Amino acid sequence: MKKIVVASAREGAGKTTAVIGIGRKVSGKIGYMKPFGDRIYYHKKRLWDYDSVAVAKTLGISEAPEKLSIGFEHSKLMYMFDREGIAKKVRELFEEISTGKDMVFIEGSKDMNYGASVNLDSFSVAHYLQSAMLMIFSGKEEDIFDDIVRCKELAEMKGVKIVGAIINKVRDVNEWKEIHVQRVEKEGIHVLGILPEIKELSTITAEFVADQLPAKVLAGEKGLHNEIENIFIGAMSVSAAIKNPLFNKKKKLILTSGDRTDMVLTALREDTSCIVLTNNIIPPARIREMADEKGIPLLLTPWDTYTSAKKLENIKPWISEKNEKKMRAVETAFESLDTSWIMNM
Repeated sequence: MKKIVVASAREGAGKTTAVIGIGRKVSGKIGYMKPFGDRIYYHKKRLWDYDSVAVAKTLGISEAPEKLSIGFEHSKLMYMFDREGIAKKVRELFEEISTGKDMVFIEGSKDMNYGASVNLDSFSVAHYLQSAMLMIFSGKEEDIFDDIVRCKELAEMKGVKIVGAIINKVRDVNEWKEIHVQRVEKEGIHVLGILPEIKELSTITAEFVADQLPAKVLAGEKGLHNEIENIFIGAMSVSAAIKNPLFNKKKKLILTSGDRTDMVLTALREDTSCIVLTNNIIPPARIREMADEKGIPLLLTPWDTYTSAKKLENIKPWISEKNEKKMRAVETAFESLDTSWIMNM
């Protein structure tokens, strides 16, 4: 049975995408766990991690998502476990998850430091399980090199091995291959792959927004699968809004107060994916009817515009097995990635 901790130096590097992309390439029965859940999702009175849900559904993991993590909050973990206790819990979860599996992916915390105060950072988890690590790096070149040096130091401190790295979300793959790979290799980190940014993974849908805020769907239900790439806060006059380049972009979400009928009507006449209405104000029937006709969802929230905007800001895209476009994009990106190193672990 093979095992690997998939970790990153920074949040949003693409760990979950890497687990899914590699997991769909390797043969045998796959196991997965994410000891420290950091993307909390409440579903039917159960606490899940969004990444665990995504991996479980896309890779056919049989365990319930809530069984794949030890905890979600620093305060509770600090109260419940000391270092020895958390190490024991990680090993117990691994033993349970790995039974009958050929390959187990252990997804690390959201960055290189997250969870350190409760002894549940990625490097500590790798140490508890005596597992090799696969690092996912993304960002500016100078940030990646800084992260590589720091991660190598942390791995040495914990006595764990980094088998290699994937450089993710790269704008110019050829430039990386020609100029930067050699420098990474000099640091003692083997580059296993260089992957371009997958644009499809950055999009969200109106349905996802409604679920995440959460918001009530007032109208335009047939457009719940509309994709969103831009967000516009409609807190100014209509005349000022239409002069803003962002307002004229396609696939946009417009956030405005429910009593701003002028803004809502203007948005309905544009290439708008959905409209989020704030302050719990329901617009007139004629506007709801127009939204139904055009297939533009109207989502109602109880908060003011500022609070709603902050909640929107915290929504992060995720991969669903139902989204064939995203799944194809992941498979295409990882198609050329060499996974033979797994056999040599």
